[in-house]
Amino acid sequence: MKVLIGICLVFFTMVGPSAGSSPPTAKENPLSSSGMPASSAIQPEFEKLSSSAKEIFDLAKETKWYKIKKKLDKLKKSEASIQQIKNGETDFYLLQLRSRIDELEEAIRTENKKDTMRYANDITLLEVAMSGELRLGVPTNVMLLGYCGRKLEVLSQEKDNKNLSNLVIRMHLIWQNLIPKLAEKGETREIKAFSDIMKRLEKAKTFEEYSHLSENVLDEVDAIEKVFRKR
Repeated sequence: MKVLIGICLVFFTMVGPSAGSSPPTAKENPLSSSGMPASSAIQPEFEKLSSSAKEIFDLAKETKWYKIKKKLDKLKKSEASIQQIKNGETDFYLLQLRSRIDELEEAIRTENKKDTMRYANDITLLEVAMSGELRLGVPTNVMLLGYCGRKLEVLSQEKDNKNLSNLVIRMHLIWQNLIPKLAEKGETREIKAFSDIMKRLEKAKTFEEYSHLSENVLDEVDAIEKVFRKR
């Protein structure tokens, strides 16, 4: 768990804190459900928030601006519901969420593809931190790999070779912590499939390769998530 906390905090450094706020330490924020309202009330709103952000990411990638506005409205409704459930309580992640939604809205208004994708993906990471262990049955590392897959696409479009390399290193750490949980379920196929993708990411040289592999990552993350959602 401590490894996971460290990874998330590194990612939040990449996201960037809002003025006047500072990231929680691993001790202050165990990325768990402690201190959160009842999961039965807030978990569905977290999932709606993440789903809307992912849909906005995909639509921005295809520059379907005419569809994004409705998804943004849904995302804002989820944020309002989370705020209501938390009864006015404010913390680092809620401040970050409000900031990212404002930036996302501006990016959508100006039809800035890269920023829209970046901010939408940042919101999925914030959702992982806020929901913590509330996602019953699905390890947080699975959600983090989904974030990483989308981040690969953003960085490949920005031609940011240094951060691409750093991201792949972090992905290795997340993946190594997920393998034992898949092994417990006897999912050797999924272990082999994602391990092969990681080997290809290590050897990737061009931004086109990273972009293509980002799609492979997301497809396999979907498959892994289904494994953990099985009853």
